[in-house]
Amino acid sequence: MPDPIAATPATSPRGRPARARCALLAAALLSAAIAAAAGTIRGDVFRDERYRIQVTKPAGWHFVPVEQAASRAREALPAGMRTGRAVAAATLLVAVTEAPPGTPGRYPGRVTVTVEDLAGRPGVETLDLYAQANLRTLANLLEDFRQERAPERVKAGDVAGLRVEYSGVLARPEGPVAIRGIALHFLRGKTGYAITAVATAEAFAARRGVLQQVLASV
Repeated sequence: MPDPIAATPATSPRGRPARARCALLAAALLSAAIAAAAGTIRGDVFRDERYRIQVTKPAGWHFVPVEQAASRAREALPAGMRTGRAVAAATLLVAVTEAPPGTPGRYPGRVTVTVEDLAGRPGVETLDLYAQANLRTLANLLEDFRQERAPERVKAGDVAGLRVEYSGVLARPEGPVAIRGIALHFLRGKTGYAITAVATAEAFAARRGVLQQVLASV
């Protein structure tokens, strides 16, 4: 089992200010969006043949166009960073959100699926190490990051995975928001799969069922 990741204190003198954290998160989203893969959407089902994965969204939820995800991430960056070239390590396959893309003033429930070629990422050869590395990234991106439960072994078809619940505070241009999420990690050969389902902390209990429904469709 991966070791619990220590929370990053919001008041740590060495911690990044909220604006810097927001910029870092936006840069990560932008990098993933720029490297988006070409899957297909038919009705409520997204499928990517190359990576052999599919996701079914709940009725009334929305697929987010990758181009729009990239644009929104770019707008969140400081002006001096918007023209820089992002080097993507991970590839965003699909994003699903509870509210229509671009809805202002809300942080709707959402699910994202990313994949990563681990051949060039030394030290991440096993599922546990891959999950630990991604959780460390979350710990650096979120204030007050914490694991809410011990990691749980799961399966997607015949592929073994690791499930972790976490919480933290996300810095946004509109103001910080407390979130809670579920992260699923899988390995298929040298490819890592990270599926995250997130909602606000106050809405998570009510959204847990539908978020788990999306995760179960993978």
